[in-house]
Amino acid sequence: MELARLAAARLGHGVIAPEHILLGLIGTGVCRGAKALVGLGVDLDAIDEGLRRGLQPGRVATTTDQLPLAPATRRVFELAMEEASRLRHGNLGSEHLLLGLLGEGESAAAESLKRAGVDLARARAAVESAVERRRLLLISNSTMHGGGYLEHCAAEIADFLGANRQRVLFVPYALADHAGYAAKAREAFAALGHDVDSAHDRADPAAAVRTADAVFVGGGNTFRLLAALYSTNLLGAIARRAWSGVPYIGSSAGTNVATPSIRTTNDMPIVMPPSFAALELVPFQINPHYLDPDPASRHMGETREERLRQFHEENSTPVLALREGCMLRVEGNRMELRGTTSARLFRRTAPPQEFAPPHDLSFLL
Repeated sequence: MELARLAAARLGHGVIAPEHILLGLIGTGVCRGAKALVGLGVDLDAIDEGLRRGLQPGRVATTTDQLPLAPATRRVFELAMEEASRLRHGNLGSEHLLLGLLGEGESAAAESLKRAGVDLARARAAVESAVERRRLLLISNSTMHGGGYLEHCAAEIADFLGANRQRVLFVPYALADHAGYAAKAREAFAALGHDVDSAHDRADPAAAVRTADAVFVGGGNTFRLLAALYSTNLLGAIARRAWSGVPYIGSSAGTNVATPSIRTTNDMPIVMPPSFAALELVPFQINPHYLDPDPASRHMGETREERLRQFHEENSTPVLALREGCMLRVEGNRMELRGTTSARLFRRTAPPQEFAPPHDLSFLL
């Protein structure tokens, strides 16, 4: 919606019309609505270019203030909420806005989608099937005290990838030593019977994603990782493949970037990514390496729980805090907490809840 407002303001338009919504949706490149369109074979750049060419510049001065919604846009939102309700989704997302645009049917945005071969029935099928195909293994930490790299979750990874030998694309950008990190991952996956290619060895990492059997994003600094995902065009490439059913494994920072944003990471912003927006493979936030308050500690800084409460002073998205040793297994619409430790769920208007594995957490999807 921020991108839609900016599109309207730059064009000198005084209201946010359905066309601006579609420009914003396309502009993210990685939101679920955009992924659904890509899955249907739509050329997002062509839609964007066609819309902008057809929109006449207005005379309203560019402003940073909020712009009102046009009546047709309000109708788009009404239809989007109906679509979210029909799908039993707990959040209103870009995929529902896409369905709302097609349901409204009379705007230039809807017409451009129809010319690209997208109708409401096809878009609904794309949105529903994308959710059903995703396969994720989101691990809190890669190393447990007293064990080796990925040792504590090796059996889970082996079960997740299956018995057939897989070619896994490793994304090492959360650490500075890409070659050393890749060698470490290669050794761990070789012990499980799988091969590892590293994105840093490829001239076109995004192209490597399109041919990989699975993707593993390793831990380290989340800000550095996300910045690299943007600069290498991996963010959209990984998101599209994950939504198409290619197995995605993340540990620590790799788990952080599977969420809507990296705002609940524990890491320092040692670099600045273009945006905090991440892969959005799940609709809630995650806090890996969660630490419980120590009653005997004399440390006067905020505890992890206090910092997450501060997040909810400004945001309403649920946060699932994963202690070291636990992980999430997502198969389509089903999500199970696994591992050896429990997770703690924080919500803005409710007290924290504890869940011990194995536990069905599908309600968060």
